[in-house]
Amino acid sequence: MTRSKRLQAGWRRALALAALVALAATTHPAGAAPAPQEQCGPASLAADWPQRDLLPQALLPVARWYQRAWNSGWGPLAATYPPTVPPGGCDPVAWERARVVAVARRYLGLAYRHHHVPAWDPPAALVGPAGAGPGLDCSNFTSWVYNYALGIRFTSNVQQQADGPLAPGRVLAPDEPFAPGDLLFILPEDRAEVSHVVIYLDDNTVIDSHGAYGGVTEHPRGGWYLTHFSHARRIVEQGNTIVGAELDEQPGKIPAG
Repeated sequence: MTRSKRLQAGWRRALALAALVALAATTHPAGAAPAPQEQCGPASLAADWPQRDLLPQALLPVARWYQRAWNSGWGPLAATYPPTVPPGGCDPVAWERARVVAVARRYLGLAYRHHHVPAWDPPAALVGPAGAGPGLDCSNFTSWVYNYALGIRFTSNVQQQADGPLAPGRVLAPDEPFAPGDLLFILPEDRAEVSHVVIYLDDNTVIDSHGAYGGVTEHPRGGWYLTHFSHARRIVEQGNTIVGAELDEQPGKIPAG
């Protein structure tokens, strides 16, 4: 089995496990209220995934997905998911940050591809060998995670995510500590402009989709991720305003990741 097929198999196993967790989370004895830690805990983060998975991933109807190589082979643009409401009694900011992390981890093992939605699975005959099969690149991964997790859809162009009128959330001050779910932007070797983005998990760990790792992985934040760090953006916080993506956005420059 090739590495790409192993990654795809691992991703599908992760999705199946997440669905089982979500199903268990919706089952309680009649008339029994969930305990506070259960109401706001890991099971609550995945409780609506089965229903969310029934929603269309893209603006384009599935029946038309493979009529041609849409958007230069990047596939159909993502649809906007409905907003998520944290369970009552939970700290909404803490719950939403945990939800972003849970959704990001759901895609561990998904291959690295320049695609807009994870279900886009084009054959090599349509897009060429490099683009065949499902996957997401770095900025499409971060955009997808926030869209699916919270119904916050922003541009999937890595430079536009980092700065400018379409960039989501706000830039953190240099001395401001990171929080789970923050977007960390990385410069290339020549430091010319941002070329990669990751999701912060904790002081030692990030999750991203990178070609060098073969796709979505969780790994230490070290080496290039530290030495070429540019800045961070925070999307989830009290009173924050989200800037959404234009529906006709173009892929732009290919991320270095």
